[in-house]
Amino acid sequence: MDDMMQVLGVKLLDAIDVDGGRSYVRARANCRGCACHVVCRDWLAEHSQGTPQDFCPNAEFFRYLKSGN
Repeated sequence: MDDMMQVLGVKLLDAIDVDGGRSYVRARANCRGCACHVVCRDWLAEHSQGTPQDFCPNAEFFRYLKSGN
């Protein structure tokens, strides 16, 4: 998740600041349980920056953070 956030330009403190950190904790759990980890790893290896990808279970959360809410 840290690598994805870096590639997307999502700031950790912004993620933690949403709803007292509950969404961040949920996003971490989503990442640990993700069935797309191979697709994610491959995508991250090919990109140094990008936008939230639909295969990511946290894409909506990352989009929300990038929108400046």
